[in-house]
Amino acid sequence: MWHPPRKTPMESNVPESEQQKCEEKRDSCQVDSGFLSSGNLQVSSELGDYELNVATTAPVVPEPMRVDSGVDLGLSESLSQLTLKQVTLNPLASGKVQVEPTVELTPVSTDKLEQHDASTLRHESHRSPETLFNEEPWQLYYTQDDDGDTQLHIAIVQGFLEAAFSLIRMAPHVCLLNILNDDGQSPLHLAVLTRQPRIVRRLILACANPALRNFRGNTALHLACATGDLASAKALTDPLSTVERNYLHPGKKIPALPQNLEQRNYDGEMCLHIAAASGQVELVRLLLRLGADLEAREALAGKTALHLAVERGCRSVVAFLLQECRPCLDTQTYAGITAYQIALCFDSQLARELVRLGATPKPLPESDSDSSDEDESPANNYLPAIARIRQNVVGVKV
Repeated sequence: MWHPPRKTPMESNVPESEQQKCEEKRDSCQVDSGFLSSGNLQVSSELGDYELNVATTAPVVPEPMRVDSGVDLGLSESLSQLTLKQVTLNPLASGKVQVEPTVELTPVSTDKLEQHDASTLRHESHRSPETLFNEEPWQLYYTQDDDGDTQLHIAIVQGFLEAAFSLIRMAPHVCLLNILNDDGQSPLHLAVLTRQPRIVRRLILACANPALRNFRGNTALHLACATGDLASAKALTDPLSTVERNYLHPGKKIPALPQNLEQRNYDGEMCLHIAAASGQVELVRLLLRLGADLEAREALAGKTALHLAVERGCRSVVAFLLQECRPCLDTQTYAGITAYQIALCFDSQLARELVRLGATPKPLPESDSDSSDEDESPANNYLPAIARIRQNVVGVKV
């Protein structure tokens, strides 16, 4: 800090009136900021003797040290983007010196920040280009997208037959063929829903699991029975031919066909129940030929295939069951209702046919109504009970 020299003998000759004027002027002035610009700079010759005199008499107070210079250089944004990087410096050219870590400030680029944010969202972002280049093709094609679909799912839905075949051959492990998307559908489910039996068969030969369930508990065979797709049902259940056995690689496990035909969905329905309720005679024939249980009951109401066919009015299925299968005609549901009683309400001719074939003509269950109308028919008494039955009608939802 610059200090003026002490008063010389010549400066003592300044009149007192002038000193008093200077003091009044100094008191009226505002405090200076300490910054000298070109507008208020004065040469030493212009300084009055009274200013020199005041400077010598005023006590010198040391100015406290300021942390910053007081000048804004616009560095706040740059300083906020600095990171600490550990570096080692050896200040001596020779000799053993203990290496001490020093801190070096390096700017953080915007690209690094974007990469860091992306790495928290996608686990693949940290991989280098060489890693992506060295990946096997199946790793890219069997990566699930936002909907859980792989390229195999998409190829099947779009109907790209050759692409689907190539993707099936490419899979190094059978677990990749059993991937479920977010809707709970495997490639086998989608192949059945899109009616592509060739892809269904190729998946079966590649040992895809036919017992996989979707979110409603339906297997691919359940879906084939619901849609009446006989070709897909055969592709799922036919035993392997000689040509297909040669297609398998040596040492590859032969898939067990057909699947468990007693597997139920989440509504307690077997494939036979769905086929009978849908009026699919050929599918019912196929399932019974493969060993399905004709007397099996669905889990909700205890109905057999005959109960369901009579209730739905599937005369072709009823005729096939009565003429070729000879089911038990007196089997009761969980509510104690037989097929004859259901037919008596909806089809009196079928009821007589059931009696002719050996069904017991049991009377209709009594109604809960307290009505004493004599003209009320037995069928009308049975309507409330049959309405409760129809609430549990089997119908698969895909």
